[in-house]
Amino acid sequence: MAVLILALALGSGGTSGISLPAGSAAAANGPAAAKVSESAAFQSDAHQLEARYAGNPAALREVGRTALATGRNEATIAGFLRLRWVARLDAGLERYGASLAVSDPAQLALAVAGLAHYSAEIHRGLLYDGPSRLIIVSVQGQRLVAYDNGRTVLDTPVTTGRPSLPTDIGAMRVLRKDAPWTMQSPWPKGSPEWYPDTPVQMVLWFTANGEGLHDASWQPDSTLGPGSQNGPFASHGCIHLTLAAVRTLFDWAPLGAPVVVYPGDGSPLAVQEAQQSVDAAGNPVSGVRGA
Repeated sequence: MAVLILALALGSGGTSGISLPAGSAAAANGPAAAKVSESAAFQSDAHQLEARYAGNPAALREVGRTALATGRNEATIAGFLRLRWVARLDAGLERYGASLAVSDPAQLALAVAGLAHYSAEIHRGLLYDGPSRLIIVSVQGQRLVAYDNGRTVLDTPVTTGRPSLPTDIGAMRVLRKDAPWTMQSPWPKGSPEWYPDTPVQMVLWFTANGEGLHDASWQPDSTLGPGSQNGPFASHGCIHLTLAAVRTLFDWAPLGAPVVVYPGDGSPLAVQEAQQSVDAAGNPVSGVRGA
């Protein structure tokens, strides 16, 4: 259903609400007039939503919450990548998000239409004004998606670092690729984090402190995905994938390809950005990691 709402927003005249022509009356009359013009542009979508969800405001509000969470997550990725437009689009997203609690059906429908529009614009900007090749990993969703010029080349469950050794958050990049490789514990034997030498088929390193994307033969594929970062197969900071998935990445991702790990919990951009654990160059400030 959220996909339908996004399609409605993209198909309407609401696109003009993002950046009004410089010579337009609304632009000339300032921000207040621009907001009025933007709301008017979303009315067609809002009317369709109000009719579709007549008598079921809870379902409509949930569609809005989904669009808000999706937009916030992708705004966080864009923020980590320092894409120039993210603050403007995120402000629009939050403006409509603040109206989700209204009880008036028409106002609620307008809020959801605005959220769908801004969420779609953030997604479009990330795909087409971001890096041509991009790997993103949601910690909350325990999912990796890889894009090539806006096309999804991989969408797969993963397992990231355990609570005591979480995978670093922020924008990093593929530094080196090795196949095969033997993981060696950076912790001494007797340490609670120690593990024996462990071979993997392929690894794409994305930090200099030991974090990589790799297969994990000791972990059943069925255990990858949401919640696995808290389970018995959680990593020491690396990101576990199926062998088929890491093989795709290994062949496709060039050195330097961005790897963005983000919280993905739907919280506001500033809240997710505050969890960043790498510096401006993508170097972790959190300490050593391992397999």
